[in-house]
Amino acid sequence: MGPEMSDSPLTYTGLDVLETLDRATNYNAFLLDLILQNYNGQGRMLDFGAGIGTFAKLLRKSGIDVVCVEPDAHLSDGLACDGFLTFNDLDEIPDDSFEFIFTLNVLEHIEDDRASFSRLTAKLAKGGRLLVYVPAFECLWTSLDERLKHYRRYRRAGLERLARSVGLTVWKTRYADSLGFFATLTFKFFGSKKGDLSARAVKLYDRYIVPPSTVLDLIFSRWLGKNVYLVARKNWE
Repeated sequence: MGPEMSDSPLTYTGLDVLETLDRATNYNAFLLDLILQNYNGQGRMLDFGAGIGTFAKLLRKSGIDVVCVEPDAHLSDGLACDGFLTFNDLDEIPDDSFEFIFTLNVLEHIEDDRASFSRLTAKLAKGGRLLVYVPAFECLWTSLDERLKHYRRYRRAGLERLARSVGLTVWKTRYADSLGFFATLTFKFFGSKKGDLSARAVKLYDRYIVPPSTVLDLIFSRWLGKNVYLVARKNWE
């Protein structure tokens, strides 16, 4: 969940948002489960846009070796101090290196997201899997998107096209957080016009919205959600 991926040192303007979301226990447990469900159980993972290491730390507690890519100099230094092998750019990593790569709420920060898809694909070993999780639906665009310098929100079909355009085989796409769709609409019309995200609001959302939303996703994930995710595989050929 780091900033736009570029070759220069960056300061991420949404650090306070990362720190607030780091305490969203149910939300993070949902995303951790999503990662583990789609992990093939072999080799190291690569966390692209690792931010403050929320998921790298949770995965390490599960006994999984995670390598981080984070271009923000301050955040990458923090990850290295926490004991993670950390790179500032994907180009520092050899091709065909990882059986599993995940990236959570990152590609919306990158202007040329197809180029990032292509670079991520290059780092996957043959038969490896890529998990991409991003914000969904342009109609949910809010002041928070503006503040965090997002370029877009996604739909299932658009993610599938991106993956196929770089030679990946799409295994699954789904929307996530169906109740969050309506919570985001509420924020759009009644929330902070400066994109502020209060710790209290996140705590209430995490406690009362996320648990029932994960249940409702079993019904609505093909059509509706605050986020959308894709799981794709690199072909053996």
